[in-house]
Amino acid sequence: MNARSDTARNLGLLGATGVGVGAIVGGGILALAGVAFATAGPAAMLAFALNGVIALLTALSFAEMASKFTESGGVYSFSKKVLSVEAAFAVGWVVWFASIIAAVLYALGFAYFALVMVHDLWRHLLGDAPDWLADPRAVTALAIATTVALAINLMRTSAGGGQWANVGKVFVFGVLVLGGVWAVARQPIADTQAALVPFFPAGFAGVVQAMGFTFIAWQGFDLIAAVGGEIREPSRNIPRAMILALAIALVIYLPLLFLITTVGTPAGQSIASAAAADPEGVVAAAARHYLGPFGYWLVVVAAVLSMFSALQANLCAASRIARAMALDPTLPAALAALTATRMTPANAVAVTALLVSVAVIILPDVAAAGAASSLIFLITFALAHGVAVLVRRRSRRQPPPFRTPLFPLIPVVGGLACVSLAVFQGVTVPLAGIIAVVWLSIGGILFLALLLGSILRSTQREVTFLRVLPGSVGPNEFRRAKRDLTHLADDYVRDQCQVEVVQNDDALATIAQHADQSDLVVLGVQRLGRRKKLFSSFTRRLAQRTTCPIVVLSRRG
Repeated sequence: MNARSDTARNLGLLGATGVGVGAIVGGGILALAGVAFATAGPAAMLAFALNGVIALLTALSFAEMASKFTESGGVYSFSKKVLSVEAAFAVGWVVWFASIIAAVLYALGFAYFALVMVHDLWRHLLGDAPDWLADPRAVTALAIATTVALAINLMRTSAGGGQWANVGKVFVFGVLVLGGVWAVARQPIADTQAALVPFFPAGFAGVVQAMGFTFIAWQGFDLIAAVGGEIREPSRNIPRAMILALAIALVIYLPLLFLITTVGTPAGQSIASAAAADPEGVVAAAARHYLGPFGYWLVVVAAVLSMFSALQANLCAASRIARAMALDPTLPAALAALTATRMTPANAVAVTALLVSVAVIILPDVAAAGAASSLIFLITFALAHGVAVLVRRRSRRQPPPFRTPLFPLIPVVGGLACVSLAVFQGVTVPLAGIIAVVWLSIGGILFLALLLGSILRSTQREVTFLRVLPGSVGPNEFRRAKRDLTHLADDYVRDQCQVEVVQNDDALATIAQHADQSDLVVLGVQRLGRRKKLFSSFTRRLAQRTTCPIVVLSRRG
């Protein structure tokens, strides 16, 4: 089944891979590597690798869904294909919050590194820096101010980050890895080995806890599926792009973590103790140790830029998810409104920014934000595995072009891994668990309200009679058609109903647009002969362009 796409397919394999690499590599590892080292010591490398395996399993489920439904979207869009509106709301509610909490992480990370940069510049240029630059409240205030500023900008334009950010990040990580390799090569092997001992200072429990803190560093491959409508040959390129993006991230992450561990601290100091003293700044401090001041400033500037762009991207993504849910409608209709001049979802952006700002106040630091965002994304990806199983089972006549190998083992194992890690993280970091429970509880209440509203609508139906006429129809024929349709409505519907006659040469697009805003479409067709097919190409194309249920009533002409 070919899905409709409203955008041009202008991304090839390299372009799609670039979307994933740009989203994965950047702020996550710069902000959370220190938390992982403080929790697990050198075994943080293993934590990142295991998270990469879980991400790969999840990417396979995403790839299967994206090859089946090749329009732009994501987990929420996929869930609407196989679930009821109410059940899809539950998925969308979690996905929306995942982007909100990711925005919190990057807002706090941006504020921290921006204040560090200002503090160091002030000290070098003007002398002693004021104390307020080191005050944690300044981080919170700057995070909120930046969120508000970006929200105002998103209300005025829909533009996101540019490809220059990807080039810059690749350059930064390339310099860090190459410089670290040079430093390791000049260092005695005994010193390198000593830096890796003890490898498990907190046991395997520390590794699992580090996994929970840092899983968000692998998030981003799912954005390849989110822009599936813009990718050429999606059934072939989306799976390859996801796997390539994760492989590239793995090639960057593991060597960098190894180098930070072995040459990133002074002699006699372990990476665990260095990270415990300054978890947010450990990557910058390591770069300064083996690359000098150039390495330090390279990391700080890169962190500021990458987290700023990640904050903007997540604010944009969260607001679009909110608008999509409002259009269904499972959130208040006001969130779907676009501004008259800029055509941007200003209300959705404002509500999203407000929720981000409140969460910034609640979450005390980058570590807590990383734990919360990782937990929510783990829940999101667990739901994605479940949706992928439903997609496969309900597509037996037209299976997805790309099918996950070892089905259903991979989605089951991936889903269980996500759920297990999320539960562990919720227990070990109670604040993250409490935030998740509160949000899910609010969503549960809204789900029940939505379900109740659906039941009530079954007794209080709103019926619209629609007829589409060609644009060339004259005013007299238009009035006659509307009069006839009104009489038909009076004959068949006793309750109050609406009559709408539209002039449009594209009848299919008009009916599909109305169908997307309805719970059921009753399509009247007329067969001109006994051997004529009931399900014409028009009917089949309409079914492909909308997820709304369709009932076809036929009569022989």
